[in-house]
Amino acid sequence: MTSDSAAPDPADPVFISYRQKDGTGVAGELAWLLRAAGIPVWRDRDDLPPGDTEARLKQAIAGGISGGVLVTTPDVVNSRVVKTLEAPQLLELHRDHEVFALGIVNSVKTEDGGTDYDAPDRLLEIRPGTLSGVDQRSAERDGLLALIRGLVWHRIASLRKRIEATDPTFRLSLQTRNTPQVYDRTGDELDIRLRPSDHERLPSTEGLRDLKDTIGLLPDAVTRSGAHRLRVAGGAHLSVAFAIGAALPSSRIGHMDVIDQQGATWASDGEARFIEQPQVQIADQGGDPSAITTGRPSVAVYVDLLPQRSDTAFTRYIEDHRPFLAAWRHLTGASGTLLDPADAGLIAADVAAHIRALSNDNANAEVHLLLRCPFPLALLIGRLTNTLRVVVHEWDDSDPIDGEDYRARYVPTLRVRTSASSGVIEDVLLPDAS
Repeated sequence: MTSDSAAPDPADPVFISYRQKDGTGVAGELAWLLRAAGIPVWRDRDDLPPGDTEARLKQAIAGGISGGVLVTTPDVVNSRVVKTLEAPQLLELHRDHEVFALGIVNSVKTEDGGTDYDAPDRLLEIRPGTLSGVDQRSAERDGLLALIRGLVWHRIASLRKRIEATDPTFRLSLQTRNTPQVYDRTGDELDIRLRPSDHERLPSTEGLRDLKDTIGLLPDAVTRSGAHRLRVAGGAHLSVAFAIGAALPSSRIGHMDVIDQQGATWASDGEARFIEQPQVQIADQGGDPSAITTGRPSVAVYVDLLPQRSDTAFTRYIEDHRPFLAAWRHLTGASGTLLDPADAGLIAADVAAHIRALSNDNANAEVHLLLRCPFPLALLIGRLTNTLRVVVHEWDDSDPIDGEDYRARYVPTLRVRTSASSGVIEDVLLPDAS
């Protein structure tokens, strides 16, 4: 691509240039964090088909890239491809197109252990000072996150005019079950993708940590875009869907549409409230006031909105946790039939009102939330739970690692708190895969 080529599309992926010998680890971590933040990635190991390195780079650029990151490691000096092909082309795109974002991740250290900011020019054999105006960060995780923050802000600023011309609606794609590849991008403002999990049911713990570290960018990205509406499409583990909803509360952006896998729209533009014609009913409830200790009490809410009841995992949860719960409540759909997406806003408002009331009635208790509902409702419920402390659980029916209890169970996965300063995910509770 030369200087007289068309301007890059800011919704296109970011290309990661690195030396495989000593840059693979940094490039991999950077790629997963970018995807968790919503930026698609071109990276040879994940996204480019087999073939000659030079041809693959040309294919990536021809397919469209919106930016690039030069990963500078000590051995990059020995990479002909990076020095003579990738770096010059990325620099040319950055120089010729304001919309093209360029960043540097630098793992080279000075003698005193600091980042050697002169290393990129020196190792890439570029005239000293050429890269002085490029955002350069260390290869530690904090440095990667700082670089990604700048790339997200640049992407949203570049897309703002497009957003203003379409409704204005902010479009977000979310997937936690697919293996992320560049071909999976949708052209939305952000495409959030997490690391694939090796577990048959539960999400990737590392992927959840990536999301924890990047989800704080999401509400500001929507605000900076100037959008008045939010459209979410895709599919995800329910704990992730809830957390994304919590990051985008109704107080921040009024209307949310969620498109399910069948193309139906589930919409919400209200607040948590009990509905005059109830959408959910209390199937069972209980509690032990003596479980309220000097610390913050806990309550549990099981939201079971599928037509065929499945109580086994919830029953097991109550058996295991009853002594620690000040109260618990089992909610089911009032109709007992398949939910109508047209009622999504009312259902979410009714469920959120029950959750909020149970917490408020028990000294602002932390809510342990067990969800069995369509993906869109997890999002819509999440956005109506601002100010609450919630532990979201995932359902798991895999064989137990130890013990003889083969019943399905709910596993604590994320601690979500909307007032957390660095993002709504306060803690990842799901243990690493054993």
